[in-house]
Amino acid sequence: MLKVAGGVVGLIVKKQGGLLGARVEGVDFSKPLTGEVLEGIADALHAHQVISMSAREMTPEQHVEIAQHFGELELHATDQFAVDENASHITVVDSEAGHRADSWHADETFLEEPPLVNVLHGKVIPEAGGDTAFRSTAAAYDALSEKMKYLIDDLNSIHDYGHLYEMGWRSGIPLAPQMGEALVKGLLHSHPLVRTHPVTGRKWLTINPTYTRFVEGLPPAEGEAILAMLLAHLQKPEFGFRYSWQEGDLLMWDQQAVQHYAVNDFEGRRLVHRIAVLRSAATYKGIKTV
Repeated sequence: MLKVAGGVVGLIVKKQGGLLGARVEGVDFSKPLTGEVLEGIADALHAHQVISMSAREMTPEQHVEIAQHFGELELHATDQFAVDENASHITVVDSEAGHRADSWHADETFLEEPPLVNVLHGKVIPEAGGDTAFRSTAAAYDALSEKMKYLIDDLNSIHDYGHLYEMGWRSGIPLAPQMGEALVKGLLHSHPLVRTHPVTGRKWLTINPTYTRFVEGLPPAEGEAILAMLLAHLQKPEFGFRYSWQEGDLLMWDQQAVQHYAVNDFEGRRLVHRIAVLRSAATYKGIKTV
């Protein structure tokens, strides 16, 4: 089905997945981006949660401009990635530097204010493989029973950067020092299990297996049972969408609606430039859903 994004002339949105995912056509990166085009992109993102578009001609300045439409730009919290020398807000995610985040997560949920939107530009893409998989945490919440929603709506959980290193340590990788360093840095925070999206009004599940350590305020056995059930629930294929990159593509997703997984099944190099958007007064300014 074809749809004009937010009524913007020339922007066409093609739905790609059943519950999330769309391709946006008609953005001309050889010309300055207008406010109307930026609003149309935002409308499409919030309607479809994950969107992509061909952006071979996109400049770093335009990459920043699109991201800034949603709010304040992040300087990466963990100093894990090299920073593009020409744009301090662009982080370089390069498989040749060992950047292969093959686990389900939403970025940096161990922060008090995790990123809200991710904007990635595919610079070098392998011939096969290297997809990014998504699952809708909003659709997953919608599919829960009313009794389960009532049970979890007022619960909180701890998200901890050290949990990532602990999982590697348990697998036999000597990561105990990194786990300790993460705890010393204080990279952990409590978040509600359920939040309401400020634009769409949909509720979504905040937990993820990479950073969520435990449910607060419950005996461990009860909290672990709830967490395990919800994480298993999120794995249902109907909540998912898998995106196959084309070189030069711009890929965006709404972190308040989805989690992602960079599939580590490729040979060769995978290089993308990433900008994450944080909350600010300009982040949500009455953008319509479509």
